[in-house]
Amino acid sequence: MQIHYFGLSSFKFIGKETTVVTDPFDKKSGLTPPRGNADIIILAEKNNPLYSATSGLSGEPFIMNDPGEYDYKGVTVTGIPLKQSDGRYVTVFLIETEDVKTLNLTHIKEFSMSEDELEALGEIDILILPVGGEDVLDATTASKIVNQVEPKIVIPSHYKIPGLSLDSNPIDKFIKEMGGKSEPMEKLIIKKKDLATEDVRVITLEPLR
Repeated sequence: MQIHYFGLSSFKFIGKETTVVTDPFDKKSGLTPPRGNADIIILAEKNNPLYSATSGLSGEPFIMNDPGEYDYKGVTVTGIPLKQSDGRYVTVFLIETEDVKTLNLTHIKEFSMSEDELEALGEIDILILPVGGEDVLDATTASKIVNQVEPKIVIPSHYKIPGLSLDSNPIDKFIKEMGGKSEPMEKLIIKKKDLATEDVRVITLEPLR
């Protein structure tokens, strides 16, 4: 499986048979909206136009935009609604493909899952979470969530990148909170056997242009 990063909370997962895109953003973000083929589109907030700009994606994708369980083309997805302090709900997603379990915390500002709820998800291989503060988690809170979830790999998202017009902090503070080490990559290529490690890896993905 390959994981690519567009920016904000938008990622592309490329499996042997299926391409999944999460939270394609609108041009109002200052960034060029995601383009290309998708078999599945996952939306954390279907009524938020900033994170649901699907028009640039081609194919006949199956859209997953509500809490619940989905199984499509070998990809199993569980959507979990998390209430935010302003009363709205943001759906976070557990994505299981090719034996790798990814918990994507999309663009939440508050994380309200209990220890029991986390335990029910099973062992998390990859955790994707926002770290840029302002309208999403800040670096300190995000690092505490990493300690709660205990993934093998952490991929930070929703931080300041060139072109982004939204208020957001750079990634540096989160990397510092995580011990100062990160692995920059253009894309993450991962198999289940690669996850047999005790140390948490922080991987920063270069946004696609």
